[in-house]
Amino acid sequence: MPTKQTTDKNILLGVGDEAPDFELRDEEGTVHKLSSFRGRRVILSFFRYASCPMCLYNVDRLRQQAALLQKAEIVTLCIFRSVPTMLIRAADGTNEDTHTLSDMNGSVYTKFQVKPNLKESRIYRCLSYLPIIGKYSSYVDLKMMYKDLQGEGRDAAKNQLPADFLIDENGIIVDVFRSKKPQDHMRFDRIEAFIPKEKRCKCKKKDCISPTCRENYAQIRKEAESMTWH
Repeated sequence: MPTKQTTDKNILLGVGDEAPDFELRDEEGTVHKLSSFRGRRVILSFFRYASCPMCLYNVDRLRQQAALLQKAEIVTLCIFRSVPTMLIRAADGTNEDTHTLSDMNGSVYTKFQVKPNLKESRIYRCLSYLPIIGKYSSYVDLKMMYKDLQGEGRDAAKNQLPADFLIDENGIIVDVFRSKKPQDHMRFDRIEAFIPKEKRCKCKKKDCISPTCRENYAQIRKEAESMTWH
């Protein structure tokens, strides 16, 4: 299949493009290279910074998905604009197919054209977070945030928006989500569609992470209730 590499800075990297290669270190200092996962499907998730409460909430969501993705032999790479030592909390509880990576200077964010929300002023940004902060209050660690956001150039991390790229076995991007809000990531129904059909969950339980399983459960229950009325 022919591939293309986007070079025009005015054209966003997208579906059908070859994913740019990169090397980043995890919380233990181990180097991970994107091209080393060639032959496997990869979920590449760009977060803001490691102490961001909204990011930690979404990392918990990834933990819920981890077993299903590992069973499907999908690798998950989570990138943060923080130093490796700040990634310990985000990396806690992940499996061997999930890697938490440091890109404090944003070089990989630039390669994938994951841009900050430059339109928002600091005051507007703070006010816009007020309606949603309660949802993430259990993830707030002010001491950790202070340590994480100190130093030159950390405004870029504060302004960063998330993004998700789904990359196939040949290193080609097959789906992209660029968030317009700091708390949003790709919906799981799109991730589920990325899982090979033969490796998708088929448990049909009401509390499954898979939207299809929950829908199938609801349909089965509806049919069973309909039968009891006859």
